[in-house]
Amino acid sequence: MEADKPPAEPPPQEAEETATGATGEIQARALTDKGRRIRQAVVVIHGIGEQRPMDTLRGFVEAVLADDPAHGVKYRNKPDAMNESFEMRCLQAPGNKQARRPLTDFYEYYWAHHMQGSKYTQVLSWLIGLMRRHPETIPPALRPAYFASWSVALFAAGLWVWGLIAAGAGHAAFLTGIWQQKWLFASGLAAFAAQWIGSHIVLGYVADAARYLTPSPDNIEARNKIRSEGIALLRNLHASGKYRRIVVVGHSLGAVIGYDIIRNLWVDLRKPAFPYPRKQTELKGFAEEAKTMEEGEATPAKIETFQQSQHRLWQEFVKVGVPWRVTDFVTLGAPLAHAQLLMADNPEDFARKKAQYEYPCCPPSAGDNLYYRQQYRLSQGGSSLIRNVAIPHHGAPFSCIRWSNLYFPYRRLIFGDLIGGPLNGVFGKGIRDIAVEPSTDKCLDRSLLSHVRYWTDSGKASLDPAWSGGKPSLETLRKALKLDFLRGKSAKAEPSLGR
Repeated sequence: MEADKPPAEPPPQEAEETATGATGEIQARALTDKGRRIRQAVVVIHGIGEQRPMDTLRGFVEAVLADDPAHGVKYRNKPDAMNESFEMRCLQAPGNKQARRPLTDFYEYYWAHHMQGSKYTQVLSWLIGLMRRHPETIPPALRPAYFASWSVALFAAGLWVWGLIAAGAGHAAFLTGIWQQKWLFASGLAAFAAQWIGSHIVLGYVADAARYLTPSPDNIEARNKIRSEGIALLRNLHASGKYRRIVVVGHSLGAVIGYDIIRNLWVDLRKPAFPYPRKQTELKGFAEEAKTMEEGEATPAKIETFQQSQHRLWQEFVKVGVPWRVTDFVTLGAPLAHAQLLMADNPEDFARKKAQYEYPCCPPSAGDNLYYRQQYRLSQGGSSLIRNVAIPHHGAPFSCIRWSNLYFPYRRLIFGDLIGGPLNGVFGKGIRDIAVEPSTDKCLDRSLLSHVRYWTDSGKASLDPAWSGGKPSLETLRKALKLDFLRGKSAKAEPSLGR
């Protein structure tokens, strides 16, 4: 592939905003990358639980990289200069021309250590808050669990009230009467079992979600650390100038964290520090694409057309100097499916936050202009020129990020993934929802345990490239990552140095 020519003149200077800080540094480094090989980066964000560093990443890379005896080892293990933690390593897959895959670096964003020291009170407060919601505000997929929780709570409370009444109704002393109720011993055994389960499961898993999704004062510090370190990792990947594109993959709660990282980092990296003004035809036409996407049913064909439009718009952004490099967001078993319950007070509050761009949608809201014009003063041959560049607004990261969401359909209380679900009707019709099936034939993998089986190795034959529901999860995940970035014209997005 022919490299872009170096600039014939110094980079233009911004007129109304100072080209300093992270954005300017990212763009300056990117301009020095013309002679290097094309690279891409994949950032994997793990889900809830007491994870160990690198365990998730190793399993993920082993699964998504198909065996290729002709090219030797799947990946190399290299020092990670992008993460702030010395526990992390970079797993680098060599380029594969036959597979159209450029050199690919895999990183893990590890955040579990910020959730240590969880307390039962934090979990109980979160659960009680969910149970206090009106049934109509509960997403349909969660209503069976919601009513089951209330049934168990009322049954347990009824047993205790019954026992206390029975103990006080006899002629013996009240305390003696309590001891005479033999079922209390069974209750004590159940309480012991609940304590064991709580310490190993509730505090190890549920507490992560409870603390991250609850902006109470004792959770703010952990939430901020998780987001800031994730933003720092993506910022470092952009600033390195190494990568033509970046893919963010979020599993379980990691999908929520990835969403938060993207929506916050986009605010800083949506503007060019050193612009290259040109006609922005894709941006001007994207509003019509978004409107078409929101009208009628979101068919696979419409979503495919829309995602192609998103990618062309990303290419155009890069060519005018926008330093943004995240092209794809892939979510697996994402609790974002229940966002109106977990991320807002009620459905009205959730709708309001989306309309106000606090929660960006895909596509962005068609009610407002997608962009505004920023004036730049460019220096050329000793003189200065005034040029306008169209800048996407702060709520439009998914104007140029393709969002693919994989989930195991939940049914009959114990089958499928209760935590994940479709996002198309939650965050916009431009999301490619893909219902998948576990890639293994094990019975338990089709139960609620499917939540941790999205990249379990299948050993099955390759799939037809057409997208549809019920496909094996691993093969579908490989397609969603689009690691064959060299295919077609997708690898040619670089800042245009012509005027």
